[in-house]
Amino acid sequence: MEIRQLVTFRTIVDTGSYTKTAELLGYTQSAVSAQVKELENELSAKLFDYSHRKLILLDAAKRLLPLTEQLLDDYQAIQKIAQTDKLSGTLNIAAPESLTIFQLPKIITNFKRSYPEVQLQITNASCKFNQKKLIEGEADIAFMMWPKITTTSLIDYDLGIQDMVCVVSGENHDSFDNMNFVNQMPFVINEPDCSYRNQFERSLWSDFHMRPDVMELWSIEAIKNIVASGVGYSYLPKITVEKELQNGLLRVIEVPIENEIHAHMLIRKNSRKQHLVESFVSGVMS
Repeated sequence: MEIRQLVTFRTIVDTGSYTKTAELLGYTQSAVSAQVKELENELSAKLFDYSHRKLILLDAAKRLLPLTEQLLDDYQAIQKIAQTDKLSGTLNIAAPESLTIFQLPKIITNFKRSYPEVQLQITNASCKFNQKKLIEGEADIAFMMWPKITTTSLIDYDLGIQDMVCVVSGENHDSFDNMNFVNQMPFVINEPDCSYRNQFERSLWSDFHMRPDVMELWSIEAIKNIVASGVGYSYLPKITVEKELQNGLLRVIEVPIENEIHAHMLIRKNSRKQHLVESFVSGVMS
């Protein structure tokens, strides 16, 4: 097994294409195929398959990927062993859409200013899935929007409570003095694993014995656009709707929901990238 084979493997995963991998690495396509075949022979397992012209990662490839990331990070560090004053490598960060769009950019900008040679890979998913990726080693740092977290296997940095607001279209001038709007309009929100969706629905049931008619959408931008058009209402982190509140596209309606949503940054207690992780954490917490 050679480093070049693992570099080729990771590049195929990144690009989803043997052809693009050959172009990026300066190989012929047949050379790329030969390297994959050599790696598969070494592992006694097939790594890739095709379905409807799309490259599919098989189980062996999924298990190999995090190990390859670790090995190539170590290899990069070895290559730069003499550059003791420079931090380098790759940090894999998992975060929900709300934090990725509205809070992470500033954090990442400040970190890259201090550590320009560190590569950051950002993935979006639900908070529960982000935590799972961290535990399984597919992420080095996970951000979550969640109530208080109790964990013995991870280190939790509580980044503070997040203001939540219930919003409707700015053109909707109804008074909404009670919770009857829940029965009049759909609740426009994202996936069932969303912590603030769960908080809202749980409070509706426990305090008012009401269950909303839910309209699920795939992104916060889509949710905001639908609510602004007057179709329904939503319950979102205030930071995600501040621009729309300022320009009048949305307006806040008061609801008696006890907010417990905090932003969290989670790391593993022991990581092969401990120095990188600690540097990132230090920048966030400073």
